[in-house]
Amino acid sequence: MDRSILVPYDRSQRSQSTLRYAADVFGGERVTALYTLKPFATVPDLADQARERYEQAQDALKTVRSIEDDCSTTILSEFVYGHVIHSILRYTDLYTFDRIVIDSAHRADATASSPGADTRDELLGNVTEAVVRRTRAPVTVLRSTFDDREIGFPDTVLVPFDGSSPSCNALQHAIDTFPDATVHVLYVRYPFIDDLDYLGVRSDDYPNFEEWYDAVRAWHERANRDADRVLRIADSIVGDTDTDLQSTIEAGAPPRVILEYADRIEADHVLIGSHSHDSGTRILLGSVAEQIVRRSSTPVTVVR
Repeated sequence: MDRSILVPYDRSQRSQSTLRYAADVFGGERVTALYTLKPFATVPDLADQARERYEQAQDALKTVRSIEDDCSTTILSEFVYGHVIHSILRYTDLYTFDRIVIDSAHRADATASSPGADTRDELLGNVTEAVVRRTRAPVTVLRSTFDDREIGFPDTVLVPFDGSSPSCNALQHAIDTFPDATVHVLYVRYPFIDDLDYLGVRSDDYPNFEEWYDAVRAWHERANRDADRVLRIADSIVGDTDTDLQSTIEAGAPPRVILEYADRIEADHVLIGSHSHDSGTRILLGSVAEQIVRRSSTPVTVVR
C-alpha cells in the first residue's frame, strides 16, 4: 500500500536536500512538496504584485519537478496562499499523511528571492518547531545539508527507549520503516519519576553527609526503573522479526548520553518517542526529544 509523505518546501537548498532525502530513503512512497505563498498587503490594485508572486510560486514548483526527474518516486507538488505555519498545519489536518519530513531551519520568514539561510544554529526554524509540536504523524527532522549524490538507506538506527508507550511506538516504527537496519535500543539510567507526595531529600533533615547520602540512595530506589525489565519490553516488540537488535544500558543525563552514543555508533537515524500522557514520561521524554531534535546532526524522527 502506498504511504504518503509531506515535505514543507521553501525552495531553499536545505529543503531541496530534504525533498531528495524523503524520495530516496522512503522511495516507492508518494511524496508531496507543499510550497506556501505568503500573503501580501491588500491594496486597491495588486494584480501586478499578485502575478509576480504567482510566477515565483510556479518557479518553485519547477524545482520540485527537476528533483522528481532524478528520483524513481512520484513527487506531487502544490502551492497554497496563506500564512506558512497555519497553512502547513491545516493541510496536514485536511489530508492524511503517514510521515512529515522537514529541514530543521524551515522558517516562516524565508522568501523565494532569498531562499532560506543555511544556518546551523541550534534553534529550530519556527515552522519546524510548530510541525514537530503540533502534528500527530511521525516527523523526521533533518539538520545536515545533503549533496546531490544518492542518499543511502540507513544501516544503523538508534531508538532511545524507556518502556513508555511513545518509545514502544518509536521502536515499532524503526522496525517497520528500516527492516534491514541494525537497531540500537538505548536505555539511559536516570531518575525517571519522583513521588509527588514526597518533597525530596531535604538537607535540614539529615545532620551529616552519611545520613543524607543514605536518603539519596533510597530516593533513587524509588525513582529508578528496572533497566532489565525495560529492555525485555523492547525484546517483546522485536519478537520473531529478523531485526538485528542491540540493547545497551548507560547512565547519565539523557540528552548528552543519547547524542554521544549516536556519534559513537555512527547512527544514520534516530527515532525517539514523545508526548506521552503519563506525567513523568511527558516531563522527561518530551524535553529529551526536543533537545535531540535541536542538537542532533543526524536525521531524527519524532514518534507519538
